[in-house]
Amino acid sequence: MREWRLGRLFGVLLAIAGASVLFGFGPPGWAQPKDGLAQVRFGVMTDAHLLGGRTPQNEAFVRGFVAAMREWKPDFVIDLGDFACQPAEGRTTPALHDEQLRWLTRHWRAFSDVPCPAYAVLGNHDVGWIRGGDEAIGPEDLYSRSHGGEHVTKSEHLAVTKMPGRYYSFDVKGYHFIVLDGNNARGETAVAAGHDGVEGAYGIDEAQKAWLAKDLAAHREKPKVVFCHQELHHTPVSGSGEGGDAPFPPVGKEHSYVDNGWELRAMFSADGRVLACFFGHKHDNRWTVYGRTHYITLAATHREGSYAKVTISETLKVEGVGKQKSYTLPGPSGQLKNAP
Repeated sequence: MREWRLGRLFGVLLAIAGASVLFGFGPPGWAQPKDGLAQVRFGVMTDAHLLGGRTPQNEAFVRGFVAAMREWKPDFVIDLGDFACQPAEGRTTPALHDEQLRWLTRHWRAFSDVPCPAYAVLGNHDVGWIRGGDEAIGPEDLYSRSHGGEHVTKSEHLAVTKMPGRYYSFDVKGYHFIVLDGNNARGETAVAAGHDGVEGAYGIDEAQKAWLAKDLAAHREKPKVVFCHQELHHTPVSGSGEGGDAPFPPVGKEHSYVDNGWELRAMFSADGRVLACFFGHKHDNRWTVYGRTHYITLAATHREGSYAKVTISETLKVEGVGKQKSYTLPGPSGQLKNAP
Protein backbone atom coordinates (compact mmCIF):
# COMPACT_ATOMS: atom_id res chain seq x y z
CA MET A 1 0.00 0.00 0.00
CA ARG A 2 2.82 2.38 0.92
CA GLU A 3 4.55 1.75 -2.44
CA TRP A 4 1.27 2.44 -4.28
CA ARG A 5 0.82 5.74 -2.42
CA LEU A 6 4.38 6.79 -3.21
CA GLY A 7 3.90 5.91 -6.86
CA ARG A 8 0.64 7.82 -6.98
CA LEU A 9 2.25 10.85 -5.33
CA PHE A 10 5.10 10.73 -7.84
CA GLY A 11 2.58 10.65 -10.68
CA VAL A 12 0.72 13.64 -9.28
CA LEU A 13 3.96 15.61 -8.98
CA LEU A 14 4.84 14.81 -12.59
CA ALA A 15 1.40 15.95 -13.69
CA ILE A 16 1.77 19.22 -11.79
CA ALA A 17 5.18 19.83 -13.32
CA GLY A 18 3.81 19.17 -16.78
CA ALA A 19 0.91 21.53 -16.20
CA SER A 20 3.31 24.20 -15.00
CA VAL A 21 5.18 24.09 -18.28
CA LEU A 22 2.02 23.85 -20.36
CA PHE A 23 -0.06 26.54 -18.72
CA GLY A 24 2.58 28.95 -17.54
CA PHE A 25 2.50 28.76 -13.77
CA GLY A 26 5.43 27.69 -11.66
CA PRO A 27 8.79 29.28 -10.92
CA PRO A 28 9.71 32.49 -12.79
CA GLY A 29 11.55 31.76 -16.01
CA TRP A 30 9.57 28.61 -16.83
CA ALA A 31 8.85 30.37 -20.07
CA GLN A 32 6.18 28.92 -22.21
CA PRO A 33 6.66 29.96 -25.86
CA LYS A 34 8.48 27.69 -28.26
CA ASP A 35 11.75 29.58 -27.87
CA GLY A 36 11.82 28.91 -24.13
CA LEU A 37 10.99 32.47 -23.09
CA ALA A 38 8.04 33.57 -21.03
CA GLN A 39 5.38 35.86 -22.39
CA VAL A 40 5.95 39.45 -21.30
CA ARG A 41 3.40 42.26 -21.56
CA PHE A 42 3.77 45.99 -21.06
CA GLY A 43 1.74 49.12 -21.60
CA VAL A 44 3.45 52.11 -23.20
CA MET A 45 2.33 55.70 -23.71
CA THR A 46 4.14 58.84 -24.79
CA ASP A 47 3.81 62.60 -25.17
CA ALA A 48 0.87 63.21 -22.86
CA HIS A 49 2.00 66.86 -22.56
CA LEU A 50 0.33 67.51 -19.23
CA LEU A 51 0.71 71.28 -19.00
CA GLY A 52 0.10 71.84 -15.31
CA GLY A 53 -3.65 71.94 -14.74
CA ARG A 54 -4.38 73.53 -18.12
CA THR A 55 -4.94 70.34 -20.12
CA PRO A 56 -7.89 68.48 -18.53
CA GLN A 57 -8.44 66.41 -21.69
CA ASN A 58 -4.85 65.15 -21.63
CA GLU A 59 -5.21 64.26 -17.95
CA ALA A 60 -8.34 62.29 -18.83
CA PHE A 61 -6.37 60.39 -21.49
CA VAL A 62 -3.75 59.40 -18.90
CA ARG A 63 -6.47 58.28 -16.49
CA GLY A 64 -7.90 56.17 -19.32
CA PHE A 65 -4.51 54.54 -19.85
CA VAL A 66 -4.19 53.81 -16.13
CA ALA A 67 -7.69 52.31 -15.96
CA ALA A 68 -6.93 50.09 -18.96
CA MET A 69 -3.68 48.90 -17.39
CA ARG A 70 -5.38 48.05 -14.12
CA GLU A 71 -7.72 45.80 -16.05
CA TRP A 72 -5.09 44.33 -18.41
CA LYS A 73 -2.52 43.73 -15.63
CA PRO A 74 0.75 43.96 -17.61
CA ASP A 75 4.19 43.18 -16.24
CA PHE A 76 5.01 46.90 -16.27
CA VAL A 77 4.03 50.24 -17.78
CA ILE A 78 6.35 52.87 -19.22
CA ASP A 79 6.01 56.47 -20.37
CA LEU A 80 8.33 57.51 -23.21
CA GLY A 81 8.65 61.16 -22.24
CA ASP A 82 7.17 64.64 -22.65
CA PHE A 83 4.95 63.61 -19.80
CA ALA A 84 4.46 66.76 -17.71
CA CYS A 85 5.83 69.89 -19.28
CA GLN A 86 5.37 73.64 -19.45
CA PRO A 87 7.13 75.75 -22.11
CA ALA A 88 10.14 77.45 -20.57
CA GLU A 89 11.20 79.34 -23.70
CA GLY A 90 14.83 78.94 -22.71
CA ARG A 91 14.73 80.45 -19.23
CA THR A 92 12.88 79.83 -15.99
CA THR A 93 12.20 81.44 -12.61
CA PRO A 94 11.91 80.02 -9.09
CA ALA A 95 8.12 80.36 -9.24
CA LEU A 96 7.82 78.51 -12.56
CA HIS A 97 10.25 75.85 -11.38
CA ASP A 98 8.37 75.17 -8.14
CA GLU A 99 5.01 75.00 -9.92
CA GLN A 100 6.36 72.59 -12.53
CA LEU A 101 7.78 70.32 -9.84
CA ARG A 102 4.47 70.21 -7.97
CA TRP A 103 2.54 69.29 -11.11
CA LEU A 104 5.08 66.63 -12.08
CA THR A 105 4.70 65.04 -8.65
CA ARG A 106 0.92 65.01 -8.93
CA HIS A 107 0.83 63.66 -12.47
CA TRP A 108 3.41 60.94 -11.78
CA ARG A 109 1.46 59.78 -8.76
CA ALA A 110 -1.59 59.33 -11.00
CA PHE A 111 0.33 57.53 -13.77
CA SER A 112 2.06 55.12 -11.41
CA ASP A 113 -1.16 54.11 -9.64
CA VAL A 114 -1.09 50.70 -11.32
CA PRO A 115 -0.59 47.16 -9.94
CA CYS A 116 2.85 46.80 -11.56
CA PRO A 117 6.15 48.69 -11.84
CA ALA A 118 5.96 52.06 -13.64
CA TYR A 119 8.97 53.38 -15.56
CA ALA A 120 9.82 56.76 -17.06
CA VAL A 121 11.90 57.93 -20.02
CA LEU A 122 13.12 61.53 -20.05
CA GLY A 123 11.71 63.69 -22.85
CA ASN A 124 13.03 66.99 -24.16
CA HIS A 125 9.98 68.78 -22.72
CA ASP A 126 10.32 67.12 -19.32
CA VAL A 127 13.60 68.61 -18.17
CA GLY A 128 15.96 71.52 -18.70
CA TRP A 129 19.26 70.47 -20.26
CA ILE A 130 22.29 72.55 -21.16
CA ARG A 131 25.37 70.41 -21.80
CA GLY A 132 25.71 66.70 -22.36
CA GLY A 133 23.97 64.59 -19.75
CA ASP A 134 25.17 66.58 -16.76
CA GLU A 135 22.98 65.53 -13.85
CA ALA A 136 24.75 68.07 -11.63
CA ILE A 137 22.85 70.92 -13.30
CA GLY A 138 20.76 72.63 -10.62
CA PRO A 139 17.70 74.90 -10.80
CA GLU A 140 19.95 77.94 -10.45
CA ASP A 141 21.57 77.03 -13.78
CA LEU A 142 18.15 77.11 -15.42
CA TYR A 143 17.45 80.51 -13.86
CA SER A 144 20.73 82.08 -14.86
CA ARG A 145 20.96 81.26 -18.55
CA SER A 146 19.00 80.03 -21.51
CA HIS A 147 18.70 76.30 -21.99
CA GLY A 148 16.89 73.60 -23.92
CA GLY A 149 13.85 71.98 -22.34
CA GLU A 150 11.76 72.89 -19.33
CA HIS A 151 11.85 74.14 -15.74
CA VAL A 152 12.84 70.91 -13.93
CA THR A 153 16.33 69.40 -13.84
CA LYS A 154 17.10 65.80 -14.71
CA SER A 155 17.99 65.02 -11.11
CA GLU A 156 14.70 66.48 -9.86
CA HIS A 157 12.71 64.47 -12.40
CA LEU A 158 14.49 61.28 -11.33
CA ALA A 159 13.78 62.05 -7.68
CA VAL A 160 10.04 62.39 -8.34
CA THR A 161 9.72 59.32 -10.57
CA LYS A 162 12.20 57.30 -8.47
CA MET A 163 14.06 56.11 -11.56
CA PRO A 164 17.61 54.81 -10.95
CA GLY A 165 19.21 57.19 -13.45
CA ARG A 166 18.69 59.11 -16.66
CA TYR A 167 19.57 55.86 -18.42
CA TYR A 168 19.14 52.42 -16.87
CA SER A 169 18.04 48.85 -17.54
CA PHE A 170 15.90 46.17 -15.94
CA ASP A 171 14.93 42.54 -16.50
CA VAL A 172 11.49 40.96 -16.74
CA LYS A 173 10.94 37.23 -17.32
CA GLY A 174 14.23 36.69 -19.11
CA TYR A 175 13.98 39.82 -21.29
CA HIS A 176 16.30 42.81 -20.88
CA PHE A 177 14.86 46.32 -21.19
CA ILE A 178 17.06 49.38 -21.75
CA VAL A 179 16.07 53.02 -21.19
CA LEU A 180 18.16 55.76 -22.85
CA ASP A 181 18.42 59.53 -22.42
CA GLY A 182 18.50 61.36 -25.74
CA ASN A 183 18.20 64.83 -24.19
CA ASN A 184 21.79 65.87 -24.77
CA ALA A 185 23.44 68.31 -27.10
CA ARG A 186 24.83 66.72 -30.24
CA GLY A 187 28.35 65.75 -29.31
CA GLU A 188 31.33 64.85 -31.40
CA THR A 189 31.16 61.41 -32.96
CA ALA A 190 33.60 59.27 -34.88
CA VAL A 191 32.56 60.95 -38.13
CA ALA A 192 31.08 64.31 -39.06
CA ALA A 193 27.57 65.09 -37.84
CA GLY A 194 24.75 64.09 -40.14
CA HIS A 195 25.80 60.50 -40.80
CA ASP A 196 22.15 59.65 -41.61
CA GLY A 197 21.94 62.47 -44.16
CA VAL A 198 20.61 65.23 -41.89
CA GLU A 199 22.33 66.70 -38.83
CA GLY A 200 20.36 65.65 -35.77
CA ALA A 201 19.60 68.02 -32.90
CA TYR A 202 20.20 65.49 -30.11
CA GLY A 203 22.97 63.12 -29.07
CA ILE A 204 23.83 60.17 -26.86
CA ASP A 205 26.79 61.26 -24.74
CA GLU A 206 30.02 59.29 -24.43
CA ALA A 207 29.40 58.19 -20.83
CA GLN A 208 26.03 56.77 -21.83
CA LYS A 209 27.46 54.97 -24.87
CA ALA A 210 30.15 53.38 -22.71
CA TRP A 211 27.53 52.25 -20.20
CA LEU A 212 25.37 50.84 -23.00
CA ALA A 213 28.26 48.81 -24.43
CA LYS A 214 28.88 47.24 -21.03
CA ASP A 215 25.18 46.62 -20.44
CA LEU A 216 24.74 44.87 -23.78
CA ALA A 217 27.79 42.69 -23.13
CA ALA A 218 26.63 41.80 -19.62
CA HIS A 219 23.27 40.59 -20.95
CA ARG A 220 24.47 39.10 -24.21
CA GLU A 221 22.16 36.07 -24.23
CA LYS A 222 18.94 37.91 -23.39
CA PRO A 223 16.51 39.30 -25.96
CA LYS A 224 16.30 43.06 -25.53
CA VAL A 225 13.93 45.99 -26.00
CA VAL A 226 15.11 49.62 -25.99
CA PHE A 227 13.18 52.78 -25.07
CA CYS A 228 14.21 56.34 -25.94
CA HIS A 229 12.17 59.51 -26.36
CA GLN A 230 13.84 60.59 -29.61
CA GLU A 231 14.31 58.37 -32.63
CA LEU A 232 17.76 56.86 -33.14
CA HIS A 233 17.53 57.20 -36.92
CA HIS A 234 16.80 59.58 -39.74
CA THR A 235 15.11 57.50 -42.42
CA PRO A 236 14.46 58.83 -45.95
CA VAL A 237 11.01 58.70 -47.49
CA SER A 238 12.15 55.73 -49.55
CA GLY A 239 12.54 53.75 -46.32
CA SER A 240 15.45 51.89 -44.78
CA GLY A 241 15.49 49.18 -47.44
CA GLU A 242 15.34 46.54 -44.72
CA GLY A 243 11.64 46.60 -43.87
CA GLY A 244 9.01 48.74 -42.24
CA ASP A 245 7.02 51.59 -43.76
CA ALA A 246 7.80 52.34 -47.40
CA PRO A 247 7.28 55.09 -48.19
CA PHE A 248 8.45 56.17 -44.75
CA PRO A 249 6.11 58.96 -43.62
CA PRO A 250 7.89 62.30 -43.01
CA VAL A 251 6.83 63.73 -39.64
CA GLY A 252 7.87 67.04 -38.09
CA LYS A 253 11.37 68.49 -38.29
CA GLU A 254 13.93 66.29 -40.03
CA HIS A 255 16.71 67.20 -37.61
CA SER A 256 14.71 66.25 -34.51
CA TYR A 257 16.43 62.92 -33.85
CA VAL A 258 19.58 61.54 -32.18
CA ASP A 259 22.42 62.44 -34.53
CA ASN A 260 24.72 59.60 -33.47
CA GLY A 261 21.92 57.07 -33.28
CA TRP A 262 23.66 55.19 -36.09
CA GLU A 263 26.37 54.22 -33.62
CA LEU A 264 23.79 52.65 -31.34
CA ARG A 265 22.11 50.89 -34.25
CA ALA A 266 25.48 49.34 -35.10
CA MET A 267 25.82 48.19 -31.49
CA PHE A 268 22.35 46.65 -31.56
CA SER A 269 23.04 44.90 -34.87
CA ALA A 270 26.30 43.48 -33.53
CA ASP A 271 24.53 42.29 -30.39
CA GLY A 272 22.01 40.49 -32.57
CA ARG A 273 19.37 40.20 -29.85
CA VAL A 274 17.67 43.60 -29.82
CA LEU A 275 14.08 42.94 -30.83
CA ALA A 276 12.76 46.49 -30.97
CA CYS A 277 13.28 50.12 -30.05
CA PHE A 278 10.26 52.23 -29.07
CA PHE A 279 10.17 56.03 -29.40
CA GLY A 280 7.86 58.99 -28.92
CA HIS A 281 8.68 62.64 -29.73
CA LYS A 282 7.25 62.70 -33.28
CA HIS A 283 3.60 62.32 -32.14
CA ASP A 284 2.77 60.06 -35.12
CA ASN A 285 3.16 56.38 -35.98
CA ARG A 286 6.00 55.16 -38.11
CA TRP A 287 8.02 51.96 -38.27
CA THR A 288 11.29 50.98 -39.88
CA VAL A 289 13.85 48.18 -39.63
CA TYR A 290 17.65 48.28 -39.34
CA GLY A 291 19.78 45.20 -38.75
CA ARG A 292 16.74 43.01 -37.92
CA THR A 293 15.68 45.40 -35.16
CA HIS A 294 12.27 47.09 -35.36
CA TYR A 295 12.27 50.85 -34.73
CA ILE A 296 8.72 51.84 -33.78
CA THR A 297 7.57 55.41 -33.17
CA LEU A 298 4.30 55.70 -31.26
CA ALA A 299 1.40 58.11 -31.60
CA ALA A 300 1.14 60.76 -28.88
CA THR A 301 -1.21 60.08 -25.99
CA HIS A 302 -2.55 63.63 -26.23
CA ARG A 303 -3.93 62.62 -29.63
CA GLU A 304 -7.17 60.80 -28.86
CA GLY A 305 -5.70 58.99 -25.85
CA SER A 306 -3.32 56.90 -27.94
CA TYR A 307 -1.17 54.18 -26.37
CA ALA A 308 -0.06 50.60 -27.02
CA LYS A 309 -0.34 47.25 -25.31
CA VAL A 310 2.72 45.20 -26.24
CA THR A 311 2.94 41.43 -25.90
CA ILE A 312 6.12 39.50 -26.69
CA SER A 313 5.92 35.72 -27.02
CA GLU A 314 6.11 33.85 -30.33
CA THR A 315 5.46 37.26 -31.92
CA LEU A 316 6.01 40.90 -31.05
CA LYS A 317 2.45 42.18 -30.93
CA VAL A 318 1.68 45.89 -30.66
CA GLU A 319 -2.02 46.46 -30.00
CA GLY A 320 -2.77 50.10 -30.71
CA VAL A 321 -5.43 52.25 -29.06
CA GLY A 322 -6.63 55.62 -30.35
CA LYS A 323 -4.41 56.82 -33.21
CA GLN A 324 -1.80 54.15 -32.49
CA LYS A 325 -1.41 51.50 -35.20
CA SER A 326 -1.25 47.80 -34.43
CA TYR A 327 1.55 45.50 -35.59
CA THR A 328 2.27 41.79 -35.39
CA LEU A 329 5.99 41.28 -35.99
CA PRO A 330 8.40 38.34 -35.67
CA GLY A 331 9.12 37.33 -32.09
CA PRO A 332 12.42 36.24 -30.54
CA SER A 333 12.70 32.83 -32.19
CA GLY A 334 12.05 34.18 -35.67
CA GLN A 335 14.04 37.38 -35.49
CA LEU A 336 17.16 37.15 -33.38
CA LYS A 337 20.60 36.11 -34.55
CA ASN A 338 21.80 32.94 -32.87
CA ALA A 339 18.30 32.28 -31.55
CA PRO A 340 17.84 28.89 -29.89
